[in-house]
Amino acid sequence: MKILVIRLGSLGDVVLATPVLRCLKQQIDGGEIHFLTKKNSTDLMSNNANIDKLHVLRPNLDDTIDELRQEHFDCIVDLHNNHRSRRIRHSLHVKSYVYKKENFGKFMLVLFKCDIMSGRHVVDRYMDAVKPLGVKPDGKGLELHLPAELDSVYRSDKPFVAIACGAQHETKRIPIDKIRYLAEHINSPVVLLGDKDDLRRMEEKDSVFPGNSTNLCGKTSLLESADIVQRSSVVITSDSALMHVASAFHRPVVALWGCTSPRFGFEAYHTEHFNYTPTSLRCWPCRRMGSEKCPKKHFLCMLSHDYDAIAERVNAIVSTNN
Repeated sequence: MKILVIRLGSLGDVVLATPVLRCLKQQIDGGEIHFLTKKNSTDLMSNNANIDKLHVLRPNLDDTIDELRQEHFDCIVDLHNNHRSRRIRHSLHVKSYVYKKENFGKFMLVLFKCDIMSGRHVVDRYMDAVKPLGVKPDGKGLELHLPAELDSVYRSDKPFVAIACGAQHETKRIPIDKIRYLAEHINSPVVLLGDKDDLRRMEEKDSVFPGNSTNLCGKTSLLESADIVQRSSVVITSDSALMHVASAFHRPVVALWGCTSPRFGFEAYHTEHFNYTPTSLRCWPCRRMGSEKCPKKHFLCMLSHDYDAIAERVNAIVSTNN
């Protein structure tokens, strides 16, 4: 059976699709698994042994559809379910199995603070889409496979902590002064991971980090950052792609939530994790996916976390696991 799996979202969303790819490949006899995603996700997915062929979304959707038509798929598994993936499904004219979103529940939680969410992780809801194919969850969690020839850009003889400084939207990001505070109160070496925008935020703040810190923001590729996460003792992160990368390597996760909520179903999956949420704020959560400015202009969701308790938690995890 030749199956096309579609997931076009952010890097974290694509990592969350890996259990479906694995279960399809391992549980369907003779299954040939194709995966359609965006170009920025190909580095992470190109070494996945459960993908027989990787397809990249082209700028012109018609070109993508023309390419996929040549494959003559038996069915489609749509783990995105947006206007583009629906157009692809309808254009290929084969049986489709579709992930059901909980957008109405998110709408109710964000606007009215009424929680009618199922409470189920998005990976488990992804797996619901392939149940009709006789595919069952295997309980192994997320996975990533890095190239064997990848050189490590950071090495330490001591257990170290990775801090993911960035996120797709400003209201998801840990403030720079809070990152510095955490680094000052963590007893282990600290590696700061992020992109050039995160480095710019640090430069704008004239941030000087303590001597236990190595700032690699803007200096590593996605794969190099993933390698550092893989070898870390614990990962501090917001609601970001590196949270799911950490889950894929079964690293302990300390997650600081800003404008979004773990109730949306996107928390760390099948790994030790600790969620810090601003539950006392009446305005939280305020967005489904984040925004560039706090609607209330105070950003208390991130600023009000107990950063002493977070640092203490991180130190305890490192001490216990090493």
